[in-house]
Amino acid sequence: MLIAALRNRVARLGAPPLITYYDDRDGSRVELSAVTFANWVDKTANLIADLGLDDGETVDLAIADTHPGHWVTLVWVAAAWQRGCPVVPRVSGAELLVVGPGDDRRAATTVACSLHPLGLGFPEPPAGAVDYREVLAQPDVHDPSPLGESTLWEGRPMPAVPVRDDRLLIVDPDAPTAVREALLAAVPGSGSTVVAVGVSPERAREIADSERARLG
Repeated sequence: MLIAALRNRVARLGAPPLITYYDDRDGSRVELSAVTFANWVDKTANLIADLGLDDGETVDLAIADTHPGHWVTLVWVAAAWQRGCPVVPRVSGAELLVVGPGDDRRAATTVACSLHPLGLGFPEPPAGAVDYREVLAQPDVHDPSPLGESTLWEGRPMPAVPVRDDRLLIVDPDAPTAVREALLAAVPGSGSTVVAVGVSPERAREIADSERARLG
């Protein structure tokens, strides 16, 4: 399962890149090793608990619909599953809703993510929502759920996929593809994933060459 595989990946191959994210719309490039990604996941899982959500409760990740390939979206998927929480990549009425910038939808508890390349928060506090920047104050402690980790996506377990050991570039992926390739396929092996959004075919080939990645 993903979280167990991530802990194992940190122990055996923690330093090399796991996820590299390009957004040509703002010119950003963010690289996360397994250690860094797992740290973000642990902090986010602790934030979920701190917000009062019980383990096993559904988390609505509207951010997975609006920003499916973003590294923050992938962090939230893994963190929710670490808490044993099923993930719904839309608004379904769950107590906890996670949205991206410019998304004014709200739930009982809403976390708004600025998606700033450096992990910074919003210039002004988002109305009716917790700024995801609060995650930085969470402890760097791995806190697994006693319920065990979840694999539920839209009410169904994510299907098993072949483990991947290569470096793959995916361009403008939908959320299931991003989760499948960047997390479920790459983490258990020695693979890594480059996610590029808003790039032309020519730019994608340039990124694949510079990252030494196979273009998927």
